[in-house]
Amino acid sequence: MADYKHAIAKVLPFEGYILNKKVGYVNDKDDSGGETIGGIAYNFWPEWGGWTIIHAAKKLPGFPVNLVGNMQLYGLLLAFYKVNFWDKIGGDFIASQTIGNNLVDSAVNEGIKPAIKRAQEIVLLAQTGIITPELVTKLNLLV
Repeated sequence: MADYKHAIAKVLPFEGYILNKKVGYVNDKDDSGGETIGGIAYNFWPEWGGWTIIHAAKKLPGFPVNLVGNMQLYGLLLAFYKVNFWDKIGGDFIASQTIGNNLVDSAVNEGIKPAIKRAQEIVLLAQTGIITPELVTKLNLLV
């Protein structure tokens, strides 16, 4: 089966997060998401637990570099992407690591339903945007 940690390790650098090197923090006034770290925008995900860590770190010298290597923050990032993307695309049931990687990347970048619809189109199923056992079976047959 595809491994979540392997898949998300491919996605996070594109979200500006590289473990022990870069946290991908931005606060662009022209971005509707507002304050963002590792692709998680405060205006869309204000209840995410990582914001407590970030807001505390902002009060200390060296922000945002002072967040580099924060394993608690990293764990919260991993949990966020697992619950909100990997689980919703049925990642634990996909046999191919490549398919799992591509599907979660698409889900993060364009949304879960569009990513699933594209997968359904590839395997010639009706494009509902809903992960089904039939879709997973057909994806697994591509291996």
